[in-house]
Amino acid sequence: MTPPSYTDSGWQRAAADAPFLVAARGDEPSRRPAWIMRQAGRYLPEYRELRSTMSFLELCNTPDAACEVTLQPLRRYDLDAAILFTDLLVPVVPMGFGLEYNPGPVLQRTVETEADVDALKIPDPETDLAPMLATARKVRAALPADKAVLGFVGAPFTMACYLIEGSGSKYWSKTRRMMHGEPERFERLLARIGDCLAPLARALVNNGCDGIQVFDSWASVLDQESYERFAAPASERLLEATKESGAVAINYVNGAYQHVGAMQRSCADVLAVDWRHDLGGFRDRVGTERALQGNLDPTALFCRSDDLAQRVRRICSGAGRSGHIFNLGHGVLPQTDPDSLHVALEAARTET
Repeated sequence: MTPPSYTDSGWQRAAADAPFLVAARGDEPSRRPAWIMRQAGRYLPEYRELRSTMSFLELCNTPDAACEVTLQPLRRYDLDAAILFTDLLVPVVPMGFGLEYNPGPVLQRTVETEADVDALKIPDPETDLAPMLATARKVRAALPADKAVLGFVGAPFTMACYLIEGSGSKYWSKTRRMMHGEPERFERLLARIGDCLAPLARALVNNGCDGIQVFDSWASVLDQESYERFAAPASERLLEATKESGAVAINYVNGAYQHVGAMQRSCADVLAVDWRHDLGGFRDRVGTERALQGNLDPTALFCRSDDLAQRVRRICSGAGRSGHIFNLGHGVLPQTDPDSLHVALEAARTET
């Protein structure tokens, strides 16, 4: 397979018959494609070795190192897509927020007032996020045309959670207080976040990404009405920007069974389903016109090999051969035995 090439209009993306792209179109590929959320990371000893030499943000912002980490799992496993090694919150730095990881993310200030919303800076991806784009180009150049390159952005609701709270939270109560108590301000914040991230989604595509996944990690705390009013329209803007750029748009909403209807109404090419759903039942609900991604429980990778393979086969059987991209329902856990992914991927490949 020949590698993609560079043209004046941007980096060419994966070949049209790449398994990931065929499945994303809802068709039946030559084999069931697979990639794993958080497939590059702490469960791999080669990642831990590199990570010991620099901080997390240094790693994200050093293209050679970030490219190396992105490619590490593709050397171990026969995966069909590489997802760029970075973090949802990397864009908040050029948006005007100091950021450190201790070990989780901590922002040096938060959004509280109307003035705080207005003060959010809109990054220029080509300058403010140049290392991320350089990583995308390096990864694309290193891979053959049958492998897809994926970028990602945080859904505006999830990004708002961090901007308002300043760090992780269990219930995101401060965020929800603003949403309900000051809905107009909250909608303006979501719109401003969209202003910041839509150019990044387009730039990632223009620099070699075949698809963009919009991660809504925290929408599980929202009731259906709130999700449909606030979160879904804000995510839709990023999905639309991705599609308009000519790439696959993946909509991932974690832990959000109550939001299936809204997910189905999104413009996304691929609906990424968390592990709490029965994928066969999800397929029955959305039909065959939409590609599905997922959805093995990450902790199932701790099962015995025969039990793990059986779980994977049930998922793949329920999803069907056409329009299915095998994945976890969330990210691989740091304590995971790397060999368990071989078992899961082999089971996914052999399920007809």
